[in-house]
Amino acid sequence: MSKLDQMRMGARRLIAEDSDIGTIIRAVEIDNGRDEMIPTDDFDTHKVICRVSVQSSGIWRGEQWEGGLKKEKGPYVLARYNDDLEEGDILDWRNRRYVVGVVTRPEIGGGFICTQAPLTETA
Repeated sequence: MSKLDQMRMGARRLIAEDSDIGTIIRAVEIDNGRDEMIPTDDFDTHKVICRVSVQSSGIWRGEQWEGGLKKEKGPYVLARYNDDLEEGDILDWRNRRYVVGVVTRPEIGGGFICTQAPLTETA
């Protein structure tokens, strides 16, 4: 088993410790005719199995590999490497809503291990 497979297995186990199905809510964007995508009043949703934790963020701390991003202690989402999360999405998880921050995917051996992002709780 490769290091990548081992790390993915470890991430899946960590997610499974306290996972639930979250709903991702994303604004639909359209081209404004000037090659710029702008949000509309419509939203797409999809489900993702993830874990939301409040602890020192992520598999690897962001400041080690994400161009100066420093994650503080706070809520973050941890999901599988191929799950569809984007910065600015809304995550509805266990009757709480969060805005997804900068999405990162740590990698090893040429592949992504997981998907992670800091969260900000909304009202």
